[in-house]
Amino acid sequence: MIRFETIEQLKSFLSEELLFTNEATQLLGITPQRLNQLVHSGKISPVKSSRAGTLFLKQELEERKKEISGIENVSLAGRVVEKLKTVNSEKVIQEAINYFTIQSFFNNYDRKAEPVFEQLNQHFDLTEPLTRFFRELTRILDCDQFILEKTYENTFKGFESLKPTDFVVKRGQELYPKLLEKTEHAPRFLFMRGNPTLVKYHTVAVVGTRNPTEDGVKKSEKLASLLGKYKIVVASGLAKGIDTAAHKGALSNKKPTIAVIGTPITKVYPKENARLQQQIAEEGLVISQFAPSSPTHRWNFPMRNAVMSGISLATVVIEAGETSGALLQADYALKQGRLVFIPQSALNNEKLKWPRKYIQRAGAACFSKIDELITKLEQSKVINNESINDAEQMTLFDSEVGIHYVRRSDQSKRTTN
Repeated sequence: MIRFETIEQLKSFLSEELLFTNEATQLLGITPQRLNQLVHSGKISPVKSSRAGTLFLKQELEERKKEISGIENVSLAGRVVEKLKTVNSEKVIQEAINYFTIQSFFNNYDRKAEPVFEQLNQHFDLTEPLTRFFRELTRILDCDQFILEKTYENTFKGFESLKPTDFVVKRGQELYPKLLEKTEHAPRFLFMRGNPTLVKYHTVAVVGTRNPTEDGVKKSEKLASLLGKYKIVVASGLAKGIDTAAHKGALSNKKPTIAVIGTPITKVYPKENARLQQQIAEEGLVISQFAPSSPTHRWNFPMRNAVMSGISLATVVIEAGETSGALLQADYALKQGRLVFIPQSALNNEKLKWPRKYIQRAGAACFSKIDELITKLEQSKVINNESINDAEQMTLFDSEVGIHYVRRSDQSKRTTN
């Protein structure tokens, strides 16, 4: 029990230890509304409350602040960084956690979040735990500190679901795809699961409808198989239909493939492709621009098309309807200065309007058979003729990729559609 020898000592104690509502909110770094919620929930008990005002004991508030301020989050976030630092930079991991915390305030939209993050980066070292700047950030972002803390907690808990071998790659790092980095659609961070060295190789995207014909499936599989023989990595979006066929066509022939997905790498969509996604992660590469804490929205998939196009030298549309997402990929590709190849059969289909519109745009070309497409890729320098030799069996990719292929020495025996 505290004893006071004089009235002055008592007054001094009361002055320092009893806080009014506005003083309590400043100490806790929260809004009056949040303080009121904590009082009503019983987490904070005022010393006295009346119409004249409410008094709080400073000592109790400081104890509660440990819970509210997310001090525990510092150690938990540190554990996440420790887990992922085997293959990642510690500072990049922490910056990514901070970035996606801030991004969540902008509906996970990079174009709005990144300028704000850059401004914040001028005032704070955002490679350090965000908890160190909570009070300042709540004022800048005009948000309740409790909400910021919860958002930060949700973000690093999402990162905790990553595997120790998953890569968190920042734009500008060596593993970041160089072609993508040159586009305006390059995300600040990419998440990779599998063999990241595949991004160093030339890539062609194979895309199309989720409801393909049997012929379309065969074309996708054959093209994916053939491209690997030219040191070309096949990219697609892991969707049903043409995407699935392209991935399977590569894998079944022991050729690499990259899946650029519209969900975090810790999630699967569609569910029936769970095994395929796992196989790609084991034998190829899965790329996502979405943090493990990010929700999956329908607009994620057009966003991933920009990334898939960005890592590719060309996009081949196998089959697509008027509203197919493959057309978004074609749009991005042409805007990024990439090549787009359209089947002659689509141009001949009077029910389709999009092929005749796209073929008029610079960078678009048509093809009738797969070997004709290969020839056009050679003419456009996407494929290097010098990479083909007379050896019946050869290794196409460096030992770091670790996948071997069989090539035909007779070019006239190419598989056609």
